[in-house]
Amino acid sequence: MKTPDTGYERGEFQTLIESVTDCVIAINRSFQIISANDLFIDKFGMPSEGYCFKLLKKRNEKCKNCLVEKSFRDGQKHWSQENIVLKDGRMRPILFQSTPVKDDQGRIVFALETATDITEKENLRKALRDVTGTLEKIVDERLPGLQRSEEKYRTIFERSLDAILLIDPEGAFREVNQAAVDILGFENKGKLMALGSIQKIFDNPLDHRRFMQRLSGNGFVREFETCLRDKNGRKINVLLTSNVILDPKGRITGHAFIIRDITKRKRTQEQIKKRNNQLAILNAVANTVCSSLDQAEVLNRTIDKILEIVEPDGVRIYLLDREKSWLDLVAHKGLSEEFITKPFIRKRKVNKGFPELTLLTRQTQGADNPKAFEEPYADSIAREGLQSNVYIPLLSKGEPIGVMCVSSHTHFQFSSEYFEFLTAVGSQIGLAIANATLYEQKNRAYKELKAMQEQVIQSEKLASLGKLSASIAHEISNPLAAVLTYAKLMLKLLARNRFTAERRDDISRYLNTIHAETTRCGEIVKNLLTFSRQSKMAVEAHHMEDIVDKTLSLIDHDLALKEIHLVKEFERELPLVPCDSKQIQQVLLNLLSNASEAMTHHGTLSVTVRKAERKGFLEILVSDTGRGIPEDDLKNIFEPFFTTKEEGKGVGLGLSVAYGIVTRHKGTFEVESRPGKGTAFRVFLPVEGAS
Repeated sequence: MKTPDTGYERGEFQTLIESVTDCVIAINRSFQIISANDLFIDKFGMPSEGYCFKLLKKRNEKCKNCLVEKSFRDGQKHWSQENIVLKDGRMRPILFQSTPVKDDQGRIVFALETATDITEKENLRKALRDVTGTLEKIVDERLPGLQRSEEKYRTIFERSLDAILLIDPEGAFREVNQAAVDILGFENKGKLMALGSIQKIFDNPLDHRRFMQRLSGNGFVREFETCLRDKNGRKINVLLTSNVILDPKGRITGHAFIIRDITKRKRTQEQIKKRNNQLAILNAVANTVCSSLDQAEVLNRTIDKILEIVEPDGVRIYLLDREKSWLDLVAHKGLSEEFITKPFIRKRKVNKGFPELTLLTRQTQGADNPKAFEEPYADSIAREGLQSNVYIPLLSKGEPIGVMCVSSHTHFQFSSEYFEFLTAVGSQIGLAIANATLYEQKNRAYKELKAMQEQVIQSEKLASLGKLSASIAHEISNPLAAVLTYAKLMLKLLARNRFTAERRDDISRYLNTIHAETTRCGEIVKNLLTFSRQSKMAVEAHHMEDIVDKTLSLIDHDLALKEIHLVKEFERELPLVPCDSKQIQQVLLNLLSNASEAMTHHGTLSVTVRKAERKGFLEILVSDTGRGIPEDDLKNIFEPFFTTKEEGKGVGLGLSVAYGIVTRHKGTFEVESRPGKGTAFRVFLPVEGAS
């Protein structure tokens, strides 16, 4: 038999034995076809919506003289003969017979309707009337066909990979195939059938009861998942498909069971599910350890995630020191304060023990006996109640950097799969620690580099001050000489008692001169102190004109001694520039000093401040009419320690430091030079409000 909705063959051999020439269908009270054999489907087709009147009569409602309805109503057989169009389009005379099928309580479960194509029968009758002697010949021709059909389905029955069991109405085995013997672990068919009842192979008797109730109620059951027991008591996960076996009169003569072993499939599904869970956990750990570059934060978040998903009672993480002689406890959770504060727990010598063995072998180690630990760890671990401990190596590029200990207060079996999973977690943590360490080292190196840069900037300041000292000495000596002269003159006047009303104008002039010259000296000294004072970068909005003027005041005297003409041009309404004024002053002093040194006498130094063509920038142009820079040297002028000056007049850090300062201010440098014609430096700095 075959159900239209499943396509699964059930009880083919027995069904063919009982009725091999009839098309048979089973119909419920709603006139739905619940089962059909191969002959029926071959002749009439597969029901699309499952109603008998739609498939057989091409009607949208039940027939007026419905045989099935009569059988359900009076519990009797009914038959009729009609001409029906078959699936292949031919019209044939069909004899329909409806037989009610009852359960053990006498209730009608369904109606069995047979459809017999009586075309041959009619032809045979006609032939018999014409030639009576041909009857024996026809019978002889049909018998071999029946024998071949039996052999065909016997072959299918025996060679099926699924177990097929045919049982009687009481549940006793009537026939089984070889697949059933193999799946259930018996030596041969006889020993399996000697088991007696199919109920004995069910692992759960309740499943057997539910299955049989559904089978008797519907006439078939499709892919019922349950567990059976083989000869040795081993559980087998199976899918059961079954249908009732009917004789030609519609009486239930037994059941056909098809058993498909899905144990391997279930095991594979469970392994896939478990692997997916592990991958999800590893992904969660990876996301956790990658969420920060702070080592302490990474470790604490990772421990929280391990406690959440692996559910141990305590976690400790040890890291090797630089000499790899000690293991330092850097993070922990889930353990008592008394245990965790013990000196030998917080810091342990790399000697003997499970953590050291883990480091040495680079493999996860398990210990489920507190007595296996060396003293004094054994007593402490026993008092803490830690029954099972797993030590996982933390590796970075294959090298051990520490150990993670996962502990539990209960015993559990250590499997290779569990070790493999924890090892993968340890690799993630090791990678995160390595990244955090690298980040800290990079941060430390950056801070050290920044401090060195500040020192270089300060050194260059002092070098610039050294070069300016002679000029500053001359610059200050003149006003000091005037102050000294007029002070002496006033002392003489005081000594000779000549502070008279007639000399008041002279005395007032002397004092004004002394005040002016003293103020001038004070401004020079103030600018020098401000410029030379070491400080961190402090960015504020400044007028660039003021910074340029302050810088020019430091080299005024040097320009005057060399008779260099200064051309200063400031564009009106210039925007403010966010900068560290002292550092920008150092950049300008370096450019102005280099320009002064590049000219001997009667040269021209030009300083221009204007809005740059590039939006959001201010341009500072410093140009001279000096000797210029050779083309081969031009590409190297910003490199540290590159200089074209004579020995003792420079170390080649000035422009390098200036370039670094401008870069830190998110600005840029441009330089143009022609030997014998002069050099022009352009500094571009972002203005206030520029993005």
